[in-house]
Amino acid sequence: MKVGRRTVFMVILAALAALVLYLALRNPQASLLPADETHAGMVIIQECMSCHGPDEGAPQGPNHPISRQCMSCHSR
Repeated sequence: MKVGRRTVFMVILAALAALVLYLALRNPQASLLPADETHAGMVIIQECMSCHGPDEGAPQGPNHPISRQCMSCHSR
């Protein structure tokens, strides 16, 4: 059975679309910093961890990646 160029093109296009969809869904975007007085001007990890540390009032969730670079994911 001979496979035409159009069929090959459609298969490649479908594979690329599936790859883009997979990459978009596997890495959800982090939440933005709240636009409130508490979070205004925060730029260093110690400021974040003073509330979001493991023994603080609003600790990071159990599924939060282990990272100490808050602003690389969370922004305004």
